[in-house]
Amino acid sequence: MGGIDDKSFNASAWKGVQDAEKDLGAEGKYLESQQQSDYAKNMQQFVSEKLDLIVPVGFMLAVDTANAAKANPDLKFAIVDYVYPDCWPGAVVGKDCGSDTPIDNVLGLSYQTDEAAFLAGYAAAATTQTGVVATFGGIKLPTVTIFMKGFEAGVKYHNEVKGTKVEVLGWETAKDEGVFVNNFESLDDGRKTAESFMDEGADIIMPVAGPVGQGSAAACKEKGCMIIGVDADWYLTVPDSKEVFLTSVIKNIDVGVYEAIKSVADGTFKGGTYVGTLKDGGVGIAPFHDFESKVPATLQAELDQIKADIISGKITVDGVLTGAAAAPAAELKKVTVGQITDMGGIDDKSFNASAWKGVQDAEKDLGAEGKYLESQQQSDYAKNMQQFVSEKLDLIVPVGFMLAVDTANAAKANPDLKFAIVDYVYPDCWPGAVVGKDCGSDTPIDNVLGLSYQTDEAAFLAGYAAAATTQTGVVATFGGIKLPTVTIFMKGFEAGVKYHNEVKGTKVEVLGWETAKDEGVFVNNFESLDDGRKTAESFMDEGADIIMPVAGPVGQGSAAACKEKGCMIIGVDADWYLTVPDSKEVFLTSVIKNIDVGVYEAIKSVADGTFKGGTYVGTLKDGGVGIAPFHDFESKVPATLQAELDQIKADIISGKITVDGVLGL
Repeated sequence: MGGIDDKSFNASAWKGVQDAEKDLGAEGKYLESQQQSDYAKNMQQFVSEKLDLIVPVGFMLAVDTANAAKANPDLKFAIVDYVYPDCWPGAVVGKDCGSDTPIDNVLGLSYQTDEAAFLAGYAAAATTQTGVVATFGGIKLPTVTIFMKGFEAGVKYHNEVKGTKVEVLGWETAKDEGVFVNNFESLDDGRKTAESFMDEGADIIMPVAGPVGQGSAAACKEKGCMIIGVDADWYLTVPDSKEVFLTSVIKNIDVGVYEAIKSVADGTFKGGTYVGTLKDGGVGIAPFHDFESKVPATLQAELDQIKADIISGKITVDGVLTGAAAAPAAELKKVTVGQITDMGGIDDKSFNASAWKGVQDAEKDLGAEGKYLESQQQSDYAKNMQQFVSEKLDLIVPVGFMLAVDTANAAKANPDLKFAIVDYVYPDCWPGAVVGKDCGSDTPIDNVLGLSYQTDEAAFLAGYAAAATTQTGVVATFGGIKLPTVTIFMKGFEAGVKYHNEVKGTKVEVLGWETAKDEGVFVNNFESLDDGRKTAESFMDEGADIIMPVAGPVGQGSAAACKEKGCMIIGVDADWYLTVPDSKEVFLTSVIKNIDVGVYEAIKSVADGTFKGGTYVGTLKDGGVGIAPFHDFESKVPATLQAELDQIKADIISGKITVDGVLGL
C-alpha cells in the first residue's frame, strides 16, 4: 500500500522492471494497491491479461498470489518478501502447501535483512551520543520485524564487545513486542513516533515502515537526530532529508526482480526460493555519506569484519541475542602525532587528506594532539622530518612512497621514536641502504610501521565496472608519477577490464596503461589541474568515456573536463563523490584506500602501548581497500553489476581470482 514511488521496496522492485525494459526489451506496467481489498482485484486484472510474469510486492499479497498461481498453472509469478511452500490462510497442508509441495509457478524473493540490520544496529551503537537508539515498524509482519530483530542484535553485539550500554527503544525480541504505527502511509505517524523516541533520549531511529519513515526523517531534520533507512539507500531516494541519514539497510529487490524477468525471457524460470544474503549481495548497508567523517574511525573496518563473520557463520543474530562477555577497554595515554604530507598538500581530497582524517579521528576519540607539515617540493621532506624529530613527537606519520628514504634515515638515527609511513613497506631497500645491514627480509626497521594497500584488488572491481558501463567500448587510466603505489591501481584496473572481456565476450579497450610492457601515460606531477584536464581531453578524443586518474589533485582537472565535455571519472584513494562535490555528477565510483583507519590504528597502538614495527596490508578481505557506491549512476549501471562485483570480490578474497592470473590469460 506504500505505492510505486514509496522510496522503498515497491520502488526498488519497479526499478528491476525498468532495468529489464532497458536491457531486455521487456514491457512493464504496474497497478497500485490503495487498500487490502485491491490485492485480489489487481491480481485478477493482470491474470486476465495473461502477462508473462506477475510480480506481487509484499507479504500481504501471499494469499492472493497463491490462489492465482494455483488457479493459473500456466502463468508465472515472482513475489517479493514471501516464500512458498509456507502455508497461508485456507491452504490444506500436504495438498496446497508444506515442505514437499511448493507452488511450481511461483518464485519467492526473500531477504535475510536481519543480517544487514545487524550491521546497522552495530553502527548505531557505535555512533550514538546519547546511548539511546530506537526502531519501529509499520505493521507487525515477519518482513518488518526481521529488520528490528537484526537491529537490536547489532546493538547488543556492540554492547558485548565494546562494554557499552546502549539502549534500544521500540523493539524487544525476547518478548516479540515493539512499537508499530499500523500503516505504511502516514508521514504524520512517522513524525510523531520519532518525536516520542527523541523525548526518551534517542538520537538514532530506524523506521521499518515505508513512506512513514519519511515523516520521521522530517522530524529529525527539524529537531536533530539521525535516521537509518530501509530497503533502499534513502540518502539517494529521499534527497530532501539526506543530511539526517546515517546509513540504510538495503534489500536489492531490483536485482531479484530483474533476474526473475530474465529467467522468463531466456526460458529458465522455475518456482522455488531466492534468498538474498550478505554473502551474495542480496542485502547490505549503504555508505555513511555525509556522516563518514563523524562516525568512529575504525567503524567501517569493524563492520567489514563483522560482515565476514556473519557470512562464515561465526556470528549469528540469534547467537548474539543470547549474550556474550564484554571486552575490557584498554588504558590509553595522550599522544602527540605529526603528519608530513607529500606534495599534494593536506587538503588534496586524496591520500594526504585521508591520512589526516585518521589523525583528526584520533584527536576526537583518543585525545591525541595532531599537527602537520606540508611538503611543497621534495627538498621539504628531510626538513619537515627533522622538525618533527626535534620535537620528539610520539608518532611521526610520513605520507607517501616518496618519503621512504628520509623516513628510513630518521628512524635509524632515532630508534627511540616511532614512525608509521603510508604507502611504503620496510624492509624494502632504499637508495644508499646496505643489504643485510640496513634492509632486507631479515632486517626490518623495528620502529617503523609500513601502511600498505592492495589497491589492485579494488581497482580490479573498478575496471570491471568501467567495462560493464562504457558506451564507447574505450576506457582509460593515467598516473601522476610512475611509482609502484600509482601503477598498482592501473594494473588492477586493466586486469578488471580484461576479466570483463573474458567472461562477457566484450572487447573493451584500455588506454593509458599496459602491464605487459610496464608502460603508460604519466603527467609527472601530483598538482597540475591543467595537466589533468588536457590528459582527459586527449583520452576523450580517442573515444574514452570513463577515465581513472591516479594522480591526486591532478584528477580534479580531469573531472572538470568530463563535467564540461561528457565522460565519467573513477576517483582514487577516497570517495571523490563526497570529497570533490563540485564535480560529483561525473564520478562513476572511486577506488578507496582506507588510509585513515590504518593511521588511526597506528596512533591507537602508540596510545595503548602495543605499537610495533612491521607491515600492515589493507585488502578487500579486511576492508583496507574497496570501491565507493555508484551514487548518481546507480540507476544507470547494468542491473546485475553490483551482484557480479560482490561475487568477484568474494572470488578475489578466496584466491579464485588474482590480478596476475587475469593479466596472464
